[in-house]
Amino acid sequence: MVALMTRPGPRAEAAVGTRQWIALASVLLATFMGLLDGSIVTVAVPSIQDDLNASFGEAQLVIAGYTLAYAVGLVTGGRLGDLYGRRRLFTAGVAAFVAASATCALAPTAPVLIGTRVLQGLAAAVMLPQVLSIIQASFAGPARKTALGMYGATVGLAAISGQIVGGGLLTWNLLDLGWRAAFLVNVPAGVLAVAVARRTVAESHGPRTRLDLAGAVLLAAALAGLLLPAALGWPAWGWAPAVAGAAALAAFWFAERGRAYALVPLRLLGRVVPGLLTVLAFYAGNAGFFLLLAYHLQAGLGLSPLAGALVFAPLGIGFAAASVAGRRSGRIVTGAALMTLSLLGVVVVALMVPRSGQVAWLVPALALSGIGEGLVAAPLIGAVLAQVAPSDAGAAGGILLTATQVANACGVTLIGGLFAAVLGGAPGTAGVGFPHYAHATAVTGTAVLALAVLTGILARTTTR
Repeated sequence: MVALMTRPGPRAEAAVGTRQWIALASVLLATFMGLLDGSIVTVAVPSIQDDLNASFGEAQLVIAGYTLAYAVGLVTGGRLGDLYGRRRLFTAGVAAFVAASATCALAPTAPVLIGTRVLQGLAAAVMLPQVLSIIQASFAGPARKTALGMYGATVGLAAISGQIVGGGLLTWNLLDLGWRAAFLVNVPAGVLAVAVARRTVAESHGPRTRLDLAGAVLLAAALAGLLLPAALGWPAWGWAPAVAGAAALAAFWFAERGRAYALVPLRLLGRVVPGLLTVLAFYAGNAGFFLLLAYHLQAGLGLSPLAGALVFAPLGIGFAAASVAGRRSGRIVTGAALMTLSLLGVVVVALMVPRSGQVAWLVPALALSGIGEGLVAAPLIGAVLAQVAPSDAGAAGGILLTATQVANACGVTLIGGLFAAVLGGAPGTAGVGFPHYAHATAVTGTAVLALAVLTGILARTTTR
């Protein structure tokens, strides 16, 4: 295969055909698998805790181990693809992810499962940054916008489907596998993705330079220190790693200045910072909204995890449809306006509608929210990547995905903390009545609404 070293021109754009779309399907399948895993396991954690006699701290690490390993390795994984080949790193990452998933399913104890989850997160950090790089290198013009729209739709479906698929697998309990099915489902999907990608994805590289090992270590230490306390709900000792992480981030910044082979060239940051601020506001709001809605549906309205997940379905459908249709970056502001309107509806429903009728009124509000989010997600990704040369696509993809992880962690921590503070205790606490949940949902929903407004304001700068 011919390596794609420069931005595709009109000839490359005209050459987009069946092979490229099949290649896109293979990388999007892996994207769905990797992003689904982050949420599907969350649903399975109570079953894991019971089956493996895991402590609450070990149960948290089953989730946090994957999230942290994934977040700290994304930028390095993206840069490795630039250096050694994006198809090569993608297929290697998927193969490692499949192997780690199978090992997770066979884990006999909680410590073994935590260790294999870390390996799974590292594999995802190698696999997923290559997807945006491959799209950048393989498509141009309207075809690239279509491909990015499909990527956005995949991200949205994965975010919503995790709870539905996880709840369904646990409810049906196929072959009496229980929680282990949540990991085994990755094996056939990953094998298919590798088989198709090896035959259809064209190899591409960035400039052939050396890997910035010092920068990789400093950035990993910084992200681990900053994200670990958030992933574990800010325990009392959480400020120590946070301060150490901030110091490592400062050291990383100074180390990267003027370095010819920097892991994250500062010129690259200068181009993407406005877009990253919009990404942080958008994804922090999304993560917080999903969390508060799950609390409201399950603890407040008393729905089962599967029934609560099904209420999210209209949001996912709206997200997928709008992601494919809304390819123009100018629609980001429109999408943010629709999100704001839908969140206002959620707040009104929480405060004004009787408990028995809330689900019926939430469904149209969530569908509108999904449409708004879909109009934002894919064009926002395209607007950020449009500022980046193809040679930096891997690093830019890693930075973009890292920003989404930081936003998710901040959204869950801040919105979740606000919800518990307004509620007066942890969700599910005995003796807390529905009116308290309705009030907490309205207050935290207003905070998420403010983030939607901020997304629209920042998007005006991003899309100029």
